Amino acid sequence: MILLGLLLVLGLGGLALAAFLNNDGLFTAPAGTVELFGYHADPSVGQVFLVGGAAGALVLVGLMMMFGGAGRRARRRLAARRELQAQRAEMRDLQRRHDSIKSELAAKRTVEDDRAADRAAVEAEVAEEERVAAR
Repeated sequence: MILLGLLLVLGLGGLALAAFLNNDGLFTAPAGTVELFGYHADPSVGQVFLVGGAAGALVLVGLMMMFGGAGRRARRRLAARRELQAQRAEMRDLQRRHDSIKSELAAKRTVEDDRAADRAAVEAEVAEEERVAAR
């Protein structure tokens, strides 16, 4: 596709150059007087044509820069959005793990509290039996 575009541009450039060289009468005819910022110029039709072509090329360069910048900005925004989604997913995963560990810890504490209560009850019974036996 790039090669086809290059061939098209080169062909059209050659065609414009051939038209410019073969039509001396048309391109050397005066186009009138132009006044810009206090300067006067008497360009020929060919010079006006070349200035217009240069202006068109500059417009194309400007458009390419604009669209290139907009594309870059869109890619950066998309990358930032994806990273934010990844961070949110990681945060949800960490929250789930935190909740899971918290519930496991609470269950272990309950079991340990029950065991400690059972041990305290057994020790109280043993102490009561020793006190009764000591009387």
